[in-house]
Amino acid sequence: MRGGAGYPDCFVVVNGPEDGTEFPIARAPFFIGKDPACAVNVRLDTAVQPIHARCTVVSDGYRIRSKDGSTVLANGKPAGAVRSRIVRSGGWVQVGHTLLVLECSPDGLASRSRGIDTQNDFAWAAREAARKLASVGRGLFRIVVRAAGRLLGSWLGILAVLILLYMFWPWFRMWINYLLLWAYSNIVGAVLRRILSG
Repeated sequence: MRGGAGYPDCFVVVNGPEDGTEFPIARAPFFIGKDPACAVNVRLDTAVQPIHARCTVVSDGYRIRSKDGSTVLANGKPAGAVRSRIVRSGGWVQVGHTLLVLECSPDGLASRSRGIDTQNDFAWAAREAARKLASVGRGLFRIVVRAAGRLLGSWLGILAVLILLYMFWPWFRMWINYLLLWAYSNIVGAVLRRILSG
């Protein structure tokens, strides 16, 4: 097992078929899961999701969050998507049926992050909610732009939009009525002048 100077922090599997497997942590944030892209890649536990937990570095340890409702225990306490748990050196994380023990090195990320202001659960939840809201807003905007493009690409669509504007927007209705009255008075005036002068 690691843990001395010059080594990174690592999570070590302490049970099951992957017992003794070490996962050195070179950068944060990182994920624990079955997906090969996860820094802590637990492949043989069928209860582990592709991306099971998200980890960020804090002073002398790591903040653990569940990803997509997966069950995660940190030192025996549940870690959720909003309610995170902090694991320090010697502490353990359970994902699926696999237990991982954290070994922090004097030269590891957790030791180097001393004094760094860490984000609390409320700030994280607010940021994630804003991120999701922005994503939904972008999606709705794209839908509206596509629908407008399809509508305005045909004469029937343009006519339907103009009728809806006339029915539900009083300023537009007043402007159209004024325009029609002006056109009518000019056309009728021109016809009457021609009749009377001829």
